[in-house]
Amino acid sequence: MTDPTPYLTVTLTDLPQVPDGTLILVSGTYTRTLTGATLRGAAGHLDLTGEPFDWSPRHGTPLEVWGQLWNGRAARLIVHNARVPGDVRRRPRISPTALTGAPLNVTARVQRVGADLLAVTPDRHTYLLRGADLPDGYHHLTGTLTSDAPPVLHVTGHHDLSRAMLPPTELDLD
Repeated sequence: MTDPTPYLTVTLTDLPQVPDGTLILVSGTYTRTLTGATLRGAAGHLDLTGEPFDWSPRHGTPLEVWGQLWNGRAARLIVHNARVPGDVRRRPRISPTALTGAPLNVTARVQRVGADLLAVTPDRHTYLLRGADLPDGYHHLTGTLTSDAPPVLHVTGHHDLSRAMLPPTELDLD
């Protein structure tokens, strides 16, 4: 059984017809340059803003990338995450929301910024963390949302996913 996803699957050719702000999933070849990253295909290219959430693909890797589309003078995708085709560990999904005082379960990248410990979800929700001193990395967090302005998550449990979510180290692209 697969999770339903709010991400619309499109091709690079479809991009001009897709409204701004739409959550999309698109395939192509990941290309790094001095000025950033793009997803390329026979039908064109799409500028990528932000890196894939939990790993760094190699230049020239075929990818499925999902995020929020912004058409403008040049279309760009605010990247939520990416996977190589066939990777079942990563899938597009939206982080749950909760009211203050409610329990919350999220998957997030944890990082220390100054004196604060932050958790950032793949779809770019950010929480200040309280109640646990976690190492930087990718974690599944459980806790209670104690404030929504700013969003504060009091952590009651966590599972370090950093090693479990490592990207494939050897891709046979031939």
